[in-house]
Amino acid sequence: MGCPRLHTGSEALLWSDEACVWSTNATEYRQLQLGAYLNEEGSGSAWPLYGLLVAYPLTSIAQQSCSGLVQRMLSRQAFLRAAVVDAFSLLPMMLVFGSCSFRAFALFGPQLLALWRRPSQSSAQSEERLFSESEGRLRFLAEYRAFVMISTCIVILAVDFAAVYPREHAKTETFGYALMDLGTGCIVVATAVSVRSTNALSVVSVLRKLWPVLALGALRGALLWQLDYHVPVSEYGVHWNFFFTVAIVALVSSLLQLTAMQSVLAGSSLAMAYQLFLSMGGNDFLLLAPRLTLFSANREGILGCLGYLSLHWLGTGLGSLLRDRSASARLTVLRLLAISFSGGFSTYLLSLAGIAVSRRLCNLPYVLHILSLNAWVLAWLALTDLAADRPRPPLSLTLAAVSESMLAVFLFANLLTGVVNLTLQPLLLPQSPAFLALACYYLSWSVPCALLRSKGRKLKCW
Repeated sequence: MGCPRLHTGSEALLWSDEACVWSTNATEYRQLQLGAYLNEEGSGSAWPLYGLLVAYPLTSIAQQSCSGLVQRMLSRQAFLRAAVVDAFSLLPMMLVFGSCSFRAFALFGPQLLALWRRPSQSSAQSEERLFSESEGRLRFLAEYRAFVMISTCIVILAVDFAAVYPREHAKTETFGYALMDLGTGCIVVATAVSVRSTNALSVVSVLRKLWPVLALGALRGALLWQLDYHVPVSEYGVHWNFFFTVAIVALVSSLLQLTAMQSVLAGSSLAMAYQLFLSMGGNDFLLLAPRLTLFSANREGILGCLGYLSLHWLGTGLGSLLRDRSASARLTVLRLLAISFSGGFSTYLLSLAGIAVSRRLCNLPYVLHILSLNAWVLAWLALTDLAADRPRPPLSLTLAAVSESMLAVFLFANLLTGVVNLTLQPLLLPQSPAFLALACYYLSWSVPCALLRSKGRKLKCW
């Protein structure tokens, strides 16, 4: 970590605290941007990512342990009570993902002990416990959706603060493991696990539902071009962005409407077929080809839709497993851990065969890697739910709002990220001001979400 500065007589960057000078001229800052986000190696292995994602169940435990005390202290002030609970548990999460530091886990220690020291009365009365529900959905699944989006929204700005965010967890250029590579894949899975099979829809009806996403993608592209906003073309291409990927995945999956078993078979087959294409020359085209046509200029985004579509279908199958009422809660947890282990082990075997994880390619190892991490997180959230005292307190306002309006929150956070980058030069901001700016950013989108939820309104308006 540290702030970047240009090496005298070279375009190479040096990193040091002395380089945190708050600002510089626009030309030099653009040169710093061109080098500061390059990440050729990643974090080295996947293990740090499994460790960092344990922040999800620990956050759930923190909220569980503090909600009773806050309820007694602020029994007549509902919104203030909810705000205190959110700040007590979610701000430590901001520190974890804002700095990719395991030291921030120490903030969860007292809450963890407070919950797990208390014997569960429900477990003494019933040998087999069931998962708790919240508004007709598995509670731990709603938490998972919210945590995925909250951590993603934190990281998309934190990566711009070089003084606090380690460069090995910025998006990898080609191959490797990094925290920021997880965002899009985890959002696809978090959306897919809540999908239930319905009748196939017509193209017109699907497009009517997707027009806001397509409009957002076009508007984002136009604004970035007009403002000359720095976005690496290796991310999705010249004109493409993640909103277009979401629209394509939603369009195809809505038109086909596969059953859970069909989704798993289709996702597995598509991921392997796409990997075969990559291994037979597709890698070279995606990584090395000149950007001469509209397709070649946006090849990462367009072809990456195949990987994300396979991930969506596999996530749909994962969601069906969670809703299987014939399986006990303990068996569901074991299944999730088995999926996590098999996905991680398969990724390792593919790496030994020379097929490394690549977020840019969205290849088979990346699909398995994302599936493994999400199954891992869901297993721990499910275990936390089974261990918690009943009845569990309702979801906090922020978690409930984010869970039900993931895409709208993502858009809002993206807009605020752009505002921060246009008004500041975050790569050069020292550590303390960087954390302060990150906290203000987090509160700027989480507080409105909580307010709307407290009024019974959804952030999503389409």
